[in-house]
Amino acid sequence: MFAKFLKFLIALALIPFVASEIWTFIDLVPKGQWSESWVLSLAAGFVVWLLIFILLPRAMWLYVLGHEFTHALASMLAGGKVSAFKVTSKGGHILTDKVSWWIALSPYFVPIYALIWISLWLTVDFYHPLRDWQPVLYFGLGFFWCFHMTFTVSMLHPRQTDLTGEGIVFSGVVIALMNFVLILFLLAILTHDFPGSGRIFLQRIVQSYAFAGREVVQGVTWLWKMWQTRGNA
Repeated sequence: MFAKFLKFLIALALIPFVASEIWTFIDLVPKGQWSESWVLSLAAGFVVWLLIFILLPRAMWLYVLGHEFTHALASMLAGGKVSAFKVTSKGGHILTDKVSWWIALSPYFVPIYALIWISLWLTVDFYHPLRDWQPVLYFGLGFFWCFHMTFTVSMLHPRQTDLTGEGIVFSGVVIALMNFVLILFLLAILTHDFPGSGRIFLQRIVQSYAFAGREVVQGVTWLWKMWQTRGNA
């Protein structure tokens, strides 16, 4: 019980950080670059998967496979051992000797198929340069990232045991924070401006926490005055 309450407090403290990520994302959206090939290819991949997701039967088995594989991978990276791995179209599970928020929540912020796609591309490109085919790379990245986002959103509900085990508020904040970290990292790479993106991000973090701090101080001051007024009544 205490652990969940502590995670709740941590989540509250991280909300301004998530706000700064959203603010930075708005700043980094490639204004004036919409005609560039990587933007068009990335957007095309997003749109194609979104149409598939809306119009065709859900590829649940494929999503569950990636979901449970990510659980297993996160467990092994944390030094755990996976003793069982089950996948069906209705759900799945793994058995591991490690338990942590990282293992429980990783499938909701690690776009595993997008990472596999990039890994395969880099492997082939190492032996056979694919510079002329880069629009295909960006299309696949948009396609698989949208796959991750649509299924992640569809899986976020109060009965999801991965979330309730860590606390709904904590889980929601961590999932949002980690997803935006990856999105901002991707944008910084594609726009070829890591230093500029980093400066904007740090500036927005400071501004977000300064705003949150002022609001908290004002709220505490208001409550103190109300308490004094009632005490003198």
